[in-house]
Amino acid sequence: MKKFDYIIVGQGLAGTVLAFQLKRKGKSVFVIDKHRESTSSKIAPGAYNPMVLKRFTPCWKVEEQLEPLYDFIKNFEETFNESVHTPLKLWRKFYSVQEQNLWLEKSENDRLTPFMNPSFIANPYKDIIADFGFGEVINSGRVQLSKVISLFKEQLENEACFLNEVFDYNALEIRSTAVVYKSVSADKIVFCEGHRLTDNPFFNYLPLMRTKGELITVKLKGLQVRELIKSNISILPLGDDLYKVGATFNWDDKDEVCTVQAKEELLDKLKELVSVSPEVVKQEAGLRPTVKDRRALLGAHPKYDNIIVFNGLGTRGLLISPYLSLQLIDFMEQGISLDPEVDIKRYENEMPC
Repeated sequence: MKKFDYIIVGQGLAGTVLAFQLKRKGKSVFVIDKHRESTSSKIAPGAYNPMVLKRFTPCWKVEEQLEPLYDFIKNFEETFNESVHTPLKLWRKFYSVQEQNLWLEKSENDRLTPFMNPSFIANPYKDIIADFGFGEVINSGRVQLSKVISLFKEQLENEACFLNEVFDYNALEIRSTAVVYKSVSADKIVFCEGHRLTDNPFFNYLPLMRTKGELITVKLKGLQVRELIKSNISILPLGDDLYKVGATFNWDDKDEVCTVQAKEELLDKLKELVSVSPEVVKQEAGLRPTVKDRRALLGAHPKYDNIIVFNGLGTRGLLISPYLSLQLIDFMEQGISLDPEVDIKRYENEMPC
């Protein structure tokens, strides 16, 4: 029987970041994940920014998150000798003079000053519709998540530490000092299954919701936009006149099938921002793991301290996953308490008897 420190179930963003951080700390990991071409982590634009742009407010504990994010990126690129990160200017479109004034006011806030260029940016693009210009967000960028996941999976496979299959909960044996899955034993098992946590018998009491999102990749010939532009949608430049446009939010559909309705919604919103006729190259759909209080789900099962969950990262998963993964490792290795806002103890009353 093979022995590891940790079994990680799921190799999306959460599972990849956690497993990489554990390996950096000298821990052995065995990852179980059914390979799928299209998942929310793989199709996500991979853009991050430190602000909630709808209200011009800082993200939750953003000051504590940026350094772990940059450390993760640096360590990952050095480990694999590959570039996965691009610093990126983010421009938030203004819709009125009132929004311009609010931007100016918020930029004087001590917490927001490091993230906001107080000067307005006049629209330099003839094919972008933005009469009131833009506000520029500082400390934004993009990580190629699909490349990160692929590189790490290849390393795990080369080390014989990856099993490509749907996890069988009935095959998990829970012992007082270990967990055993078929021919693999570990001190602890961590479930990082994304939206599939709703099928997990240990954690399906947690209020995680499947939120469907769809994106399109379009060709906008001659647009030549270099910035990530945010309005009621986002357009992310990919090069060669290609842009990723998204995303939709659908709380009713629970599948990963692309819909005509979502494509038309995105194209209608794109027409409000861009005057160039788009050519749709690709459409993608995924299910995001979201939580009703918009906080992640971390911690040990109420009855089994060697069964752990790391989930519910939501739309800001890239920004918060390195920070929260280090917090979870401290919890698992040293017994350091988790932040109560993300600790699953807040939902203990919802667990069935």
